[in-house]
Amino acid sequence: MNTTQSLEDSKVDITKMSLRNGGWIGYSDDTIFVDDKKRVKIQNTDISTIGLRIVEWDVAVMSVLLIVLGGYVIATRNPLIGIAFALVGLFSLYRTYTKRHELVIHVENKAKPITVHPTHPEECHKTLTDAFEMKSVPR
Repeated sequence: MNTTQSLEDSKVDITKMSLRNGGWIGYSDDTIFVDDKKRVKIQNTDISTIGLRIVEWDVAVMSVLLIVLGGYVIATRNPLIGIAFALVGLFSLYRTYTKRHELVIHVENKAKPITVHPTHPEECHKTLTDAFEMKSVPR
């Protein structure tokens, strides 16, 4: 959806895409805007790569192993300790599920990349990489 926003006393045409947790990510000719919990403005010359992380596989595997370990401890040792392991594993698996399809924008001279969760992640990733003629980073 194209909308016109007033930014810094000038009219800029911004194409917006919604995020799962509210807010939006948008782009103009030379800038990416993120309006999530805080507003971020990134110039296209500062962007090194844009990637799409499907899921954090290492955390997902660790979570499943905690659930299996909890089941083993329930069956063979102490049920309360086993339930605690299984609950921690389930919570971790739930958190990993909520962070699936994460759009990762690596900005030069910043230690941590900017991550957002678009409602249509593949479309958003393709749109941004095409708009700024960037190479996609496989995850």
